[in-house]
Amino acid sequence: MLVVIGDLVADLIVLGGAELERGTDNPAEVRLTRGGSAANVAAAAAGRHPTRFIGRVGDDALARALVGELQSAGVEVRVQRAGRTGAIVVLVDADGERTMITDRGASAELDGIDEAWTADADWIHLPLYGFASARSRQAVTDAATRAASRGARVSLDLSSVAALRALGRDLLRSIVGTLEPHVVFANADEARCAAELGFSPAPGGVLVVKRGADPVLVTTGEVTSAVPVDPVDQVVDSTGAGDAFAAGYIVAALGGADPRASARAGSMAAVSALRRPGAL
Repeated sequence: MLVVIGDLVADLIVLGGAELERGTDNPAEVRLTRGGSAANVAAAAAGRHPTRFIGRVGDDALARALVGELQSAGVEVRVQRAGRTGAIVVLVDADGERTMITDRGASAELDGIDEAWTADADWIHLPLYGFASARSRQAVTDAATRAASRGARVSLDLSSVAALRALGRDLLRSIVGTLEPHVVFANADEARCAAELGFSPAPGGVLVVKRGADPVLVTTGEVTSAVPVDPVDQVVDSTGAGDAFAAGYIVAALGGADPRASARAGSMAAVSALRRPGAL
């Protein structure tokens, strides 16, 4: 069982909304979709490996709709319910790059996780967003270390330059030192920021750096190799592409693929996300 712990929120996708003129109308295409990095990974993986999502949502109609949609994607959902479901405004420019305005709502208040929810995990995936608040950080860390003690592999997605900066050097080092993740995912900006904060992979761990159209860099120990990615004729929206990559990588690794082959599977999974608006 792949267990993904983190956010399930609503994404308000604004296509063509990255350059706004103040004080007047700004026509754009607007879509409301299910979002949250962890939920995206779970949805992308569920068709190929048994997958469970764990998170916290509000006790409201929006949460019920989001949970129902995630279940319809084949994900087993376990959520705490309290407060208000989070939402993110995603401004997408003409090149498909996105800028996010985030309100994580209840997701930021994830509390102690029922041990039964991770008892059968063979892989735990953790976006860095789940470590932003002290309470959520403790809940996620406890769940992951319990699962790891039973043999589950752990992956960490560095997720966001802003999240890395907010955590800072000491907390980032503590998180990585405690979890000892088998795989760390990052894009080029996140990898650069993490290195500035003194990040280094756990001994024996794999660092996977996504670089858009450039080859993915896979570092194991002292060896770094480049894994080519397929060209994409038109990028509509990059929202969720990194999450699709993580899902593809993890499912391949669970099937026995080595890091290079897993990265290749991840890059192929990301292509479909780039060609559609919104997350997965």
